[in-house]
Order: sequence, then structure tokens, then C-alpha cells
Amino acid sequence: MGRRAVADALNELAFCAELLQDARVDPKGATGLAWALRSLEVDGRDLLQALLPLPEMTPRLAAVVDDALAERASPFVHELKRQLPAGLFQLRRLKGLGPKKIQRLWTELGIESLGELEYACKENRLTSLEGFGDKTQRALLEQLARAQGEAELLRRDQAEDLVSSFLKLCVSKGLRAELAGDHRRGCELVGDVVVVTEAAAPADLDPRVRFVASVTPEMFGCALLLATGGEAHIAALKAHAQKRSLELDQIAARTEADVYERLGLWPAAPEQREGSVVVEKSSGRPRLLQRGDVRGALHNHTTASDGVNTLVEMAAAAGAWGLQWMGISDHSQSAGYAHGLDAGRLRAQRADVDAVNAALLPQRVHVFSGVESDILKDGALDYDDQDLLDLDVVVASMHQRFGMKGLALTQRLIRAAEHRAVDVVGHPTGRLLLSRAAADFDVSALLEACQRSGCAVELNANPARLDLAERWLREAKERGVLVSIAADAHAVDEFENLHHGLALARRAGLGADDVLNSRSVAELQAWVKARRQRHALTGAA
Repeated sequence: MGRRAVADALNELAFCAELLQDARVDPKGATGLAWALRSLEVDGRDLLQALLPLPEMTPRLAAVVDDALAERASPFVHELKRQLPAGLFQLRRLKGLGPKKIQRLWTELGIESLGELEYACKENRLTSLEGFGDKTQRALLEQLARAQGEAELLRRDQAEDLVSSFLKLCVSKGLRAELAGDHRRGCELVGDVVVVTEAAAPADLDPRVRFVASVTPEMFGCALLLATGGEAHIAALKAHAQKRSLELDQIAARTEADVYERLGLWPAAPEQREGSVVVEKSSGRPRLLQRGDVRGALHNHTTASDGVNTLVEMAAAAGAWGLQWMGISDHSQSAGYAHGLDAGRLRAQRADVDAVNAALLPQRVHVFSGVESDILKDGALDYDDQDLLDLDVVVASMHQRFGMKGLALTQRLIRAAEHRAVDVVGHPTGRLLLSRAAADFDVSALLEACQRSGCAVELNANPARLDLAERWLREAKERGVLVSIAADAHAVDEFENLHHGLALARRAGLGADDVLNSRSVAELQAWVKARRQRHALTGAA
């Protein structure tokens, strides 16, 4: 356990103490320690020693930190939580509700749950409450409506977590088992968690998972096909089967490809099984992006900012995943919360990258120097142009002021996309799935600007983001705007994020030519050079 567990424990303690007005804890001291964690370069048990000298630290807080590092529930935090309604902790998830406002809702209106808050908003009870108002009330209702619609949905990684132990068990026994449904079709969010398996359904069945169990090897392909395809696709296959005097669900086949073969069709990729179009073998078909096409990935972090692993460790992990190159894009100087690099530290890191490229690593991976430069309120970046142009690849991302809307926000992002040093616009809409809605701006206008400037857009493969969304990826392809599938890895194991991005890219119909990731080292270097030279010739900003 490390910084995240400690920060969660301290923030939870501060929340409880503030609501209960418990004099034994200074909430600001607890949150101050949680904030201080962002600037520390240690993890694990060393965290406690690093925090002890800080003025906010008390024996009580030290005990909470020690419990979190040891993966123990803190008795003191548990004592406080027992005095609060459980529903108040759900209110913390809503933007705009801090401890003081939640305490007022609880003590003055008796609100103890999301449902009670929704009712109070619809009854217009918040407008006269100190610290609230009509605008706040409407914003809360919008969030509650969105949360209600997403209540049954899971992120892709959450769906995987539900079934991972069962899938591993099946593999150990030599039995086939596949996660099908929405996840296998590359959906951004998963509502239908379904597993097709030769094994029996587990006794401790999670109610969110539907098992198609005890499937015979001879029928596995058919069962997997039926459990994966969208309704329109399955209906089209059934109609096509009937033309051949076949019943789709009765076709004996060990693989899905065998089913399509019996129907005289090209096998549709799982990510393309939404619509009613099926392709007969007499026709050609486009080639979707494959894992083997992914030679590299930009936008990764190290201990220089908020990453867990060193530059050398990240390069070795990229090689172990099968990449030929990777880009380092640690946070920039505006991101104080993430220990962002000032210009001096950025230049020093570039020297470190040169040294790594000159060394003989266990897995030979070329490293591109770069930065994730913050897009400021006016669309400018937070370094001098030359500092950025001295880097191999620059990713520009928005991390603050998501409240900007409409034309102002659109112009902010367009200015960044047209900057001569910006090669990729990172996680453009800033969305966090099931948590934060996409920013309110004209995405088509941003893609048009990228088309003009030659800038790429990012598909951030972190399963909490998957930003850009499918519809915008399709438009990027139509406009000829290249897509950079970013691992956004903050630790060595997070290169696995790429498989989520690959699934969404395939769902959007992207091929190897549509993504930067398919370029060789020399091809990526040539692309960056050509783009920057074009800007120099046209006199662009």
C-alpha cells in the first residue's frame, strides 16, 4: 500500500471529524498531510518516516497512516464513521459538496442519502440554505440524474475485476472461459457483464455477472458469438442463417470464426458487432488495428512527477509489454499538485533520457523526451516555446478550469492545438467515466483545428478516462487526424491500459494508418519534424 491508501484514509478522517466537530482531530491538518503526499518521492513504509517531521502530524494521525500502510482498518476512523449515516459518504462524490455543505444539508435539512438530496432539490429546498442557491441546486440535480443513469454501469477494468479470479481458475484447469458482452465489444462502459465458460457457474455468483456456463467445446464458438454480439448484429446473423436453412444457435462450432465460415461471411471483429451489416466473403473488408501494430505509446509518467517508477524501470516495462519506443510526458510546472517539472528540471530530464537511450537496457526501447504541458486558461502553455521545441514530443492537456464552457473553452483548446510545439492534445474532453462529465465545448471544432495544424489527438487508454470517446474517434479518422493511444502509465503495470485503448480504437474502426502508435522510431521522428517545419514555414504560433 502507498500514497493513495494513506491519502484516502486521511481525507476520510478529515471528513468525519469536520461533520462531527470532533475536537480530537484538526481536519485541515489531516487534509494538509494528504496534500503533502503529492510532493513526496517515496512510497510504502518510507512514507510514514517522511511525514513525521511535518507540522500537521500528530500521534493520532501517525496511527491512521500506519494502519493504512499496513492495510488495517483504523479503529479511530471506524469509531467516527459509526456515528455518521452511511449515505453521507455518497454525497462526497458530488462536485461542489464539501464537508461544510454536507454538514449543513445533514443538520439543517436532515438529508442523509442521494435520494433524499434529489427529493430536496426537486422540492426547491436548497435555494434558501446558506452557501447554496438555485445554480448549485440545478448543478446537483444534473449530477444526480447522470449518476442514476450510470448506476448499473461499470468501467472496463471494474468488469474485469469481477471475473478475473474465475477466469484464472478456468485457465489453471484447462477450461475455456471468455468475458463477453459489452466488454468484449470494446464498450467504454459495461452494463452487461457476461462470461461464457466450459466450467460450471461458481457457487459465490456475483449478481452483476451473468454466466453462460457448462458450454460444451463443440458449441463454445456459437455460445460466445451469441453472448458477444449486439442485438442488431445477432438479428442480422440469424436472418442470414435462415437463408441457408440454418438456426444460428444450433450451429456446432468450436470457434466464432467457424460460425461465420458456415454462414459464408467474414468474421466480424468483436468490437464491430453492433450494427446490422454483415460482410460476405465475396467482398473485401477493412483491416482493424491489431496489438502487433502497436510499436509504441506516448504520455507516460515517472517519479520525476507523480509516477511510481523510475525512467529506467518504465522503459524496461515498455519493452516487456512489446513496445519498441515510449514517450515520457511528466507533468509541467503548473501542476504543483503532481510535483510538475520546472524548466530546469525538464532540461535535466531530457539529459536523463539521452543517457537511457545511450545505455544498453535489458529490453531495448527508445525513449522520446517530452512533457505533459498544462493548457492554461487562455490556451497558452506553461513553458517558453523553445523549452518545448527542444523536446522530442509535446503533449498538451487540460487539468484545471473545467468549468469553462462553450466558445471560450473551444477557443482555449484550439489555440493549444495550433501551437507550433504541440504534437498531441491529451485527454481532450477531460472526462472521468462515472465521475466527471466531458467538458462542454465544440469537439468538432477542435478536430478541425487539429486537421489544419497536423496535431494529433489522444485516446487516453486509462479505463477511468477512455478519452476521446468513440464518436469523436470516428470523426478524427474521417478528418485524417491521427490518434495517439496513450497508456498514461504512472507505474510499470499500467502499460496494460493499452488493451482498453486498443479495444475502443477497433470499435471506432481505426486501422494502423490512423494511429501514431504504429509508426517506427524514425517515422515518428519524421512526423514531428515535418509538422514543426510546416508551422515554421507558415508562421503559425
